[in-house]
Formats: sequence, C-alpha cells, structure tokens
Amino acid sequence: MTDELLDRRSQRTRAALHDAFVQLLLEQGYDALKIGAVAERANIGRSTFYEHYRTKHDLLRASIVGPFAILADLVNPGESTGHAVTILRHFRDHQQVARVLLSWPTRPLLGQTLADLIEERLKGRGAGQPSMPVEVIARQIAQAQLSLVESWVLGRPHLELAVATDILARTSAALAGVLEGMDQG
Repeated sequence: MTDELLDRRSQRTRAALHDAFVQLLLEQGYDALKIGAVAERANIGRSTFYEHYRTKHDLLRASIVGPFAILADLVNPGESTGHAVTILRHFRDHQQVARVLLSWPTRPLLGQTLADLIEERLKGRGAGQPSMPVEVIARQIAQAQLSLVESWVLGRPHLELAVATDILARTSAALAGVLEGMDQG
C-alpha cells in the first residue's frame, strides 16, 4: 500500500510539473523558462523537481514521449491510423502550445526525441544491417512527420484530418520501407 501511495504521489507531482511547465512555456517561452519557476508554480520544492527530472529538457521529453510514440508507431507496416487521428486533433486543439514547441529552440529536441522513438521501432523490425545507419532514416522520418504536423497545426495549406493522417502514415511507412530495400553492408 505504501508503494501505491508513493506512486500516486509521484504521478500527481509529475502532472503538476507538466501543467506548470506548459503554463510557463506559453507565458515566457522555452529559453526564459527556469526550473525554479516550474517548481514554484507546481507548488513543490526545487529538490523535488530534481527527484523526477534532471533538466527542463528532460521534462519536455517526458511531456512529448506519449504523443510522439503514436507518430513513431506509424513506421510499422499495417499500423492503424486511429491513434494518429487522435494525436493530430490534440495538436490542433492545443495549437498554441504546439506552435511554441514546433519552433526554435525546442524543435531540435522534439526532432531528436521522435527520431529516437522511430529508431527503436525500426531496430525492432530486425531487418538486418542496412548499408545506411538506421538513425539516419529515423531522423529523416521524424523531420518529415514534424513538418507535416506543423503544417497541420498552422493550417497551411489546409488539409482535412483524414488526408493529413493518410499522408503521415504513408510517408512514414514508405521511408521506413527504404531499409528493407537497401543492400546489406
């Protein structure tokens, strides 16, 4: 029972940190955001922040891993696009946050986080040793996905949700399929 209470307390603390992070991100921007301010806004001590995250980058990564896992899954053949529809709607519904995150200075961190998730999935497919490093294809897929998500969030050009999701799934699968067609090195 004590472990369960600690786990729930940890979840509440992480949720408070995430909420404070998003609020301050919108108010101040990522560069100006300070760990002390996040901890204060979450009504926790700075040392408690460090029990959960080392840096604001770690907090950002933890905030995006869930949604980005859905995008990363699109490299798997036959992956359903149902969750991708949900995540695109989420990005559009929270476009103020999405616009901040998809721009500098957080865009490179988002790209690397998404590429890491994609790379895990590509390596899990066991396609052998392609002549091009998997991380290169993973980064290419991640950048293509983020570009489409950014277009979707900004509405430039206007894309219907089904079309945006279909393009996201097809391009992700096509780029991932390059690994199967490469000569073994």
